Amino acid sequence: MIYSKLSDDFYDNLDEKVAMCIKKAKTMGADCALGRTDLADGVYVNVMTYEPRPKEGATAETHRHYADIQLILEGEELMGVPVGKLTADTEYSAEKDIQIWSGPFAFVTMKAGDWCMFMPGEGHAPSIRDDSTDCNKVKKAVFKIRYN
Repeated sequence: MIYSKLSDDFYDNLDEKVAMCIKKAKTMGADCALGRTDLADGVYVNVMTYEPRPKEGATAETHRHYADIQLILEGEELMGVPVGKLTADTEYSAEKDIQIWSGPFAFVTMKAGDWCMFMPGEGHAPSIRDDSTDCNKVKKAVFKIRYN
């Protein structure tokens, strides 16, 4: 996992696909349109709004073929990161490139301008509500980068 802020230029040139996503991310604000935009072959961004889910019962997801860059555009959420052995809750779905897991998590607070990147195989539990705030709506851009 990589955790950073859009104001940090350190990761701007990690590789050409990540650079493309970070460059696009720096042009996006809370007023950007919802939905999917293809950026290149195997690279797209999906902008969404949602109500974060409770921390209790949080599950992680992994992907085999896509890396995720998750950027908070508006609101605040917790991002769960596994800190122990995960247990598979579902079989892998090749159609959706996702498998769901349960296990112990540590949580990172994500605010507008914060982003994190998960490579294929790295578990992450996104969209978790931080009960210490009154934020009940998040707008997020999820960049998907196909690597294998």
